[in-house]
Amino acid sequence: MGKKTSGSPLVKKDYSKTYTKKELAGYLTGLAGQNIIYNIIASGLAFYFQSVIFIPVAAYTAIFAIARVWDAINDPMMGTIVDKTKTKWGKCKPYLLFVPVVILVTTILPFINSMYAEPTDKYYVQFAEDASVVAEYREDLLHEEFTYEDADNKELNGAYVLVPAKGSWDLEKDENGNYLVDDGGNMVKNDAVIFRVTDNGYEKVTDKTAGLTLVQRFQEEKGIEKKTGTRAVLIIAWAALSYILWGMTYTIGDIPLWGVTSLMTESQEDRAKALSLARAVANVGMIGTLFTMIAPSFNGIFMSKGMDQAHALRYSYITLAVVMTVFATILFQFAGFSVKEKVTPKNEKRYTIRENFKIMFGNKPFRQILISGILRSPIQLLGIIAMTLIMYYFFNNDIGKTLATDGTLIPKIALLVVGLFGGMIVFPLFVPRLIGKIEKKRLYNFFSLVGAIPFALIFVIFLAFKGNILTWPAMAIMSVLFFMAGASMGSLNVLQSVMIADCVDYEEYHNGTRPDGVFFSGQSFITKLSAGIATLISGAVYGVVGFSDSKITLLNNALIAGDNFKTYNPFTLGGAEIGKFAAAMFFLISIPPAIGMILAAIPTLKYAMTDKEHTRMLDELNARRDAESKDAE
Repeated sequence: MGKKTSGSPLVKKDYSKTYTKKELAGYLTGLAGQNIIYNIIASGLAFYFQSVIFIPVAAYTAIFAIARVWDAINDPMMGTIVDKTKTKWGKCKPYLLFVPVVILVTTILPFINSMYAEPTDKYYVQFAEDASVVAEYREDLLHEEFTYEDADNKELNGAYVLVPAKGSWDLEKDENGNYLVDDGGNMVKNDAVIFRVTDNGYEKVTDKTAGLTLVQRFQEEKGIEKKTGTRAVLIIAWAALSYILWGMTYTIGDIPLWGVTSLMTESQEDRAKALSLARAVANVGMIGTLFTMIAPSFNGIFMSKGMDQAHALRYSYITLAVVMTVFATILFQFAGFSVKEKVTPKNEKRYTIRENFKIMFGNKPFRQILISGILRSPIQLLGIIAMTLIMYYFFNNDIGKTLATDGTLIPKIALLVVGLFGGMIVFPLFVPRLIGKIEKKRLYNFFSLVGAIPFALIFVIFLAFKGNILTWPAMAIMSVLFFMAGASMGSLNVLQSVMIADCVDYEEYHNGTRPDGVFFSGQSFITKLSAGIATLISGAVYGVVGFSDSKITLLNNALIAGDNFKTYNPFTLGGAEIGKFAAAMFFLISIPPAIGMILAAIPTLKYAMTDKEHTRMLDELNARRDAESKDAE
């Protein structure tokens, strides 16, 4: 490539050491693959632990909490290791060459765990709506007794008897020994008749919603055989160690992947361009979030081999994890093959891990960016809530049935998605041009403060349309708001990366070392900690409205029985009924992110490094490198 300018509005200088188009393309391809891997774990692993292999919620919640604490220590440690690396390829490229294959293995490991709880034939029962199947309860009928207790649903509390309508718990199989399936590919379940134990005998349960809830409780009590003792400990230990190991190896790949951008070019204009494209491409990696929805489509393959539905689902997730991770790793590997480190500081000082912690917090501009990123944590709620919101609010937890009754839903959702991703992916591509004209600090604070407005308006519009935004006018307004919110998020992500890279220059200028690894470990830490904080916020709000395990069970049963999520468990506003759970989800993707955006601007209002100062530092650093190169010759 030809010579570039620094892009500063104050000083122009030519630089010749910069990446080629081929190198940039390879780097971005690798980044897309790496982000697919991240989203497989971020969006799918908790669901897999809880709903596929049935690890207790307390156990996997503790695992994730411990992992976040470890990240606070581990990420800077990994950054220190990267900064101490010195090879013929440089300090970041070696990791990009060899770590992707390691991440491939550690991404698959959490999924090949054993099942903590094994479903039995008694798990595969369904409420018999035909009351004539078993007219009344008799002692000679095959039966199982169970209890239902729920403080939030007291009218159902009591003792029950469940009777298999055909007089057997055995599931039907074909001549090849495979479980029978219906037209939808689901196992044919045993019809179950439920009787409530009363003072006067046995009373048949005929209410469908109650019957579905009671069947689910029976499945929990009688249909699942939980592991105990050493086997249970080993399963939980495997889950914990494999997840923490994934986090460590992912970090050792993530830090050099972002840190290498400050070594690929001397030009801050080219660096800003690379980082803006990188942030846009990172969003493409969100196809990994489809992992949870796609995996069940593999069920038929394994059920045709004689597996029950639960074990078939486990193998479906393992299969898709392997397929998607191998594909993503191939893409990730392109970064290692393509990038070249053009900036090679001479006579760098080397620091211990403790000293690097001091450097991180002693570098004022970096400290300001770090604190700002943590305060902006609630914007992660958009990603955390997205799949739940789509499944419940837009599809009423039944995609097939909803699409069959509403042909306009797909284009409406597409309008919303185009708005959000148009803002997150397309708009940030213009950030490098803005950096060339406007002070980075001003841009950062502008997008933080102005970006809070569309986030806040999302909930306002939801309430203004009385909880139903599925009209074309409401969806059009929401699309514009999501575009503006996405544009702010995407632009802040680009600016954060660019400003961290500037902080590396700041540190080299003042102390003679380039802590690319340590400083970009801060970016990795912000991402992980933000997800943890956002999860706590969502848990707190869900706790207030009662969106918990038992309430979700009741909700699912009510939706199957014909209820509507938009008005389920309602409160009244302006004469209209709005579902509390729906309102909670829209609140979470609106108000906390808006507050976080405003708070994020506080540490950077008096940002410690101006563009003019950074340009002067960069010019002097490049002059030093040129002089040292000539002396070496």
